This record gives sequence, structure tokens and C-alpha cells, in this order.
Amino acid sequence: MVLKDRDLLIWLNHVGGISSKRLNNLTEYFGSLQELWKADELHIKKALNNNRIIAESLIKNRNKNYLNELIHKITEKDIRAVTIYDHEYPDKLKCIYDPPYVIYIKGRLILDNPKIAIVGARKASTYGRWAAFHFARELALWGVGTVSGMALGVDTEAHKGSLAEKMNTIAVLGCGVDLCYPASNSQLMLEILNNNGCILSEYPPGTPPMKHHFPARNRIISGLSDGVFIVEAAEKSGAIITVDFALEQGKEVFALPGNINNSQSKGTNSLIKDGAKIVLEVDDLLDELKKDYSLLNRKENIRVNVSLSDKEAKIYNIIKKEPIHIDLIVHSSGMKISELNPILTVLELKGFICQLRGKTFTVI
Repeated sequence: MVLKDRDLLIWLNHVGGISSKRLNNLTEYFGSLQELWKADELHIKKALNNNRIIAESLIKNRNKNYLNELIHKITEKDIRAVTIYDHEYPDKLKCIYDPPYVIYIKGRLILDNPKIAIVGARKASTYGRWAAFHFARELALWGVGTVSGMALGVDTEAHKGSLAEKMNTIAVLGCGVDLCYPASNSQLMLEILNNNGCILSEYPPGTPPMKHHFPARNRIISGLSDGVFIVEAAEKSGAIITVDFALEQGKEVFALPGNINNSQSKGTNSLIKDGAKIVLEVDDLLDELKKDYSLLNRKENIRVNVSLSDKEAKIYNIIKKEPIHIDLIVHSSGMKISELNPILTVLELKGFICQLRGKTFTVI
């Protein structure tokens, strides 16, 4: 087995205690991950500032058998480990402060449509739960997915709202993706996986949920999204931490106004007072997204979701922006011409597109 840098990242991620900052320090000290793998114990301890526990764990587990076993267990559980060196790693995450150098994924991570993070109180009011479901479902009808944390309350309803319209949703966990937290959401977890959604975490499989994991995972929730919508939140809560990350990442923050007598609305009302965009209808969210995306109207979106395969929908979404030459479709899609031609033919037969002169295509 030839060791690749991506494999060494997975190894370090399992060692424990190797944060992104510490990883950068190790890489600078040794010059490369390959040199770290070969380094003697004295230099490893020095590079880790004599942190005995981490150094001993790293040295103890520095062997190919351990690494092979790790990768086998991950694959066996139908989990994909995606490192910051892989092309599948989300570009949006690369741009945040302290990006996770490995993420673990179950299900299908769809990145080519806009996404809004919808987060809020675990002990949400009836109004808060309704709003999370309602807005997630309305967004889904316009081809907009959701990102949340699969916690009780607002998070759960946001995922369910997307699933109601068969739209992809991403659940970012504070534990390994092979675990379900909270356990009561096991059915929701299955529904996400069965409906083109995904479960994602920066923590290795088998990692239990721990209190300090949840504030950290919020930077990933905001990082994967095009904006963060706070439905209900107390003044000091995890949802407000997500807002801090969103602002740091340059993301738009939205908030739902609530009853001034409800403690779970104090956070959202304060955000509006401080300049967050107030959300009264789904258009308040869509207006921001339309600056960067061409959104389908409801009927078109339902029609595409029902009638087209994933590859067909991908090509349709490229063509719908404007009439486009086949060479540019090849470039935008990353497909070979031999793969693309049958898809174009099917789209024409289904009545979604037509061919103009000079191998240019447009939507009907």
C-alpha cells in the first residue's frame, strides 16, 4: 500500500487531539506528512510541544496495519472519508476559518444547488416547529436544500420540510456518522439517507456526542450554506453561535420575528434589531439567493424533480440559465461528449430542451 497524504490525514484524524492548527504546525515542522510518518519519536514529541498523550497515541498507531484497518472499517460501514485534498471536498468549506481536514459522509452530498442553514431551539414552540417545516418546504419547491444539525425541535422540522418535497438536506452531527444523536431521530436519519440527503461529521466513526463538539460543528453548518436562517433561539444558544460563524464567513443572516414574551424568541428578535434580515415569507430568503442562482419556479421545479434523473437534471440546470453551446456544456458538466449526447437526446425527447443552430441548446 502506497501511503498518500489523504490517507495520512485520515490516520491523524483518528489519533485524536490533532486539530487543524496542530496539523499545520506539524506540517510546517516536518515539511510534509510523509516526513511526519517517518520521523523519530524525539522529533514528534518536540513538534507536539511535549504533549505526551497525543505523542504516544500518534507513535503507537503509526503503522500500516492500523491505517488499513481504519480505512476498511470506514468502507465497511458505507461511509466515505473525504479529505481537504480530495476533489469531492466542498469548496465552501475550504473558505472558512479552521476547515475540517477530514469529513465523513453517509448518503449523498449534493453541492450544486443553493442551501440555507435552518437552525434554532431544541425546545421550540409549536410556532417555531411549524415555521421551520414550512420554510424548508417552501424553499424545497424552489430547488433550495437545507443544512441543519438533526437536533430536536427546529433542526428536525427543517429536515422534515425538505424531505416533504424530496429535496436534499444535510445533517451535520456532533458525533460519528455511524451514530444517531438524538436516538429518537433514527427514523429521520434513515429518511434523509433514503432521499438524496446526507449525514456529515468531522468526527471519526464511533465518536460519541460530546458537549464541546456541537459549537464546533456549527461552523460547518454555516460553512456549507448560502445563508443562515434562525427560526427560534434564546439569547445565549447554539443557534446564536452559528450566527457568529456565519458573520465571520460573510454569510447573510436571516431571523424570524417572534413573540416578545417567549424566551425562545429573544435571540431572534435581538438579531433583527441588530440588522439581521427579517423573514416574513419565503421570498425574503429567495431574494438573496437569486443574486447568485437562477431559481426554477415551483411548477418547473416539481416537474424536473419528478421527471429527470440526477444527470439529466444537472444538464438541464446548466442549459436553463441561457442558450449554451455543446462545448460549454461539456466544460460546465465535466462529462465526456459520449456521455453527454444521450442525455441531451433524452431531454429533447422529454420536451425539456430543444436544439438551435450550431449545436446550441436552450430550454423549452
